[in-house]
Amino acid sequence: MFEFIKNKFFLKISLLTGISLILYFCFYMNDNLNIRNIKNDKIGLFFNKFSENFNDFFEIKKISLEGRQNSDLNLIKNIINSNLYESDNLISYDLTKTKKLLKEINWISEIFIRKIFPNEIVINIKEHNEFAILNENKKNFLISDKGKIIYEIKDPKNYNLIILEGKLITQNIEEIKNFLSKNKELEKEISKIIITENNRWNLIINKILFKLPYENKEIAINKIGNFKELKNLEIVDLRFHKKKIFIKINSKKIAMKKKK
Repeated sequence: MFEFIKNKFFLKISLLTGISLILYFCFYMNDNLNIRNIKNDKIGLFFNKFSENFNDFFEIKKISLEGRQNSDLNLIKNIINSNLYESDNLISYDLTKTKKLLKEINWISEIFIRKIFPNEIVINIKEHNEFAILNENKKNFLISDKGKIIYEIKDPKNYNLIILEGKLITQNIEEIKNFLSKNKELEKEISKIIITENNRWNLIINKILFKLPYENKEIAINKIGNFKELKNLEIVDLRFHKKKIFIKINSKKIAMKKKK
């Protein structure tokens, strides 16, 4: 009987001790967690403040654009602003993405972007040089001196540029440039250069079609001056200029003049 009472008493003491220990542990953890939360809150406030100051210091406040003449300014602004919307911090601003999007604008040939700390971006644009008008499949395109199509145009007469016609134009851009640079005076009078499928050239000067030989074009070109001022000429065939030069005269115009 005594053993039973003793065991029962020991059980109660054990239960009370256990409950006390659990309560103490809970209160202890709660106090420590509150202290830790206070510390974490202070640390969080510090980093938040630091982040705000960091972002303010490196916030992009100036964007300089250099070299633009023909490129669409509104399109450039939209591209830059869309990326600023994603990040206006100079450090995190994505120059690669901006450069890629700007390079897709037709007029832009090359683009250089640099960051100037703490808050400026400089964009330098190199545009294509308009060179000629490409006539292809009954459509007209403004092309650069590198043979790149800039955009389609409606009326070539609005441009004081030579018209280039033929499937091999883009492959011959460098040769065309060299030819024109060597013949500056003639360049002013050429309205069209036609390159045939076998890579032979025809020139239209003063509305006269001059057919050049496949080889030794320069020798034949020297003879153009003998014909370009003649009236009523339609075609001067210089392909066989060493032996014969064939010409075609507009007989209808001559007949009309005789009637007058």
